[in-house]
Amino acid sequence: MSHQFVKNKLHGYWEVEPKPSVEELRQYYEDKYYQNESAAYSHSYSEEEIEYFNTKIGQKDFTLSHILNSTQNQSLLDIGCGEGFTLEYFFKKGWNVQGIDYSDFGIKNIHPHLTNFFIKGNIWETIEKLLKGNKKYDVVWLDNVLEHVVDPAILLKKAAELTYEGGILIIEVPNDYSAFQQALFDSKKINKKFWEAYPDHLAYFSRESLISLCENNNWKIEKVIGDFPIEWFLMNNHSNYCNDKSLGKQAHVSRIFLENFLGETTTNRSDLISFYESLSKINQGRQIIGFFKKQ
Repeated sequence: MSHQFVKNKLHGYWEVEPKPSVEELRQYYEDKYYQNESAAYSHSYSEEEIEYFNTKIGQKDFTLSHILNSTQNQSLLDIGCGEGFTLEYFFKKGWNVQGIDYSDFGIKNIHPHLTNFFIKGNIWETIEKLLKGNKKYDVVWLDNVLEHVVDPAILLKKAAELTYEGGILIIEVPNDYSAFQQALFDSKKINKKFWEAYPDHLAYFSRESLISLCENNNWKIEKVIGDFPIEWFLMNNHSNYCNDKSLGKQAHVSRIFLENFLGETTTNRSDLISFYESLSKINQGRQIIGFFKKQ
């Protein structure tokens, strides 16, 4: 069945129409994560990459600490926890952590000691089981998950049900269908709309549309930040990883170097977060990271 990308009339994010059925998505992800899961995750990471993961999680934690009344003995639910880097970070802080995902390959490979805090299976079914068990958490973490679901609003409402009053939702989504991406395409800097990734990505957010969707579904904005604007590499033919995929690794290595450097050398973390917040406000940065409080 052919599909197209249309703008959501209520909130302004782009979405796929018609959407795949629940059964089609279930089969797709079973094929991707169960049969080919060894290819979906890396078997190992360099020290620089691990430092990068922890640096970015630490920046979110720093922002979170200024929103929560306390960061001691808190609980966290990571929906779509992947290889468990976020679980590991907060587990080391003494938090009560719980992760859920379709596959356990990544977490068993990278953080096997966390498998006791992990539930494998269909995410929607797992969420319903947690709700029936009256489970609630101080923080719900959605890292590159919201763009994958058929109805993002339903997931946001379920997340609110899983969160204590005054709890926090942290969402990270790709910054897609941006004016900068369109300018790259219109000027023929890139030869395709690389951000269109059907059926993996069914929704495509901007800062404004993410805020609109969340505030209409029980979440109040606290802060939105961006991250490294790796798409700036696409302006230069010598670093254009979209047209020449062999350049992608070097772009990634460059991003890691700069992010780690800033994380190590910036003495005032608030200044760095303000920098990322400013990037978000001018719709730059490959990712959008939103912090929302349960209404």
